[in-house]
Amino acid sequence: MTKGNNDFYEEMLPWFELKRSEFEKDGYPHIETENLYICFKNFVWKHSVPQHYYQRVFDIMKFTVNQYFDYESLEAQVYKVASLEEINFEDFF
Repeated sequence: MTKGNNDFYEEMLPWFELKRSEFEKDGYPHIETENLYICFKNFVWKHSVPQHYYQRVFDIMKFTVNQYFDYESLEAQVYKVASLEEINFEDFF
């Protein structure tokens, strides 16, 4: 996994794995552990990572699949915008 700042990934990896397996049991097998980490880094803990370990664990364990899809939706709207030249408008007819 290539990322510039590995601040809490290794420490919280078992909890991200547990949450990923929970989502998989709920019918969402495409959500990867790395995606959960990126979601927490860029969305949940964007402004501040909780100081204490137990607070980070609590945040991960209360995190829902709806919150994850809110993040994915925001990412798609803000960062993954295709230019008009890349869109094949014939697919819409």
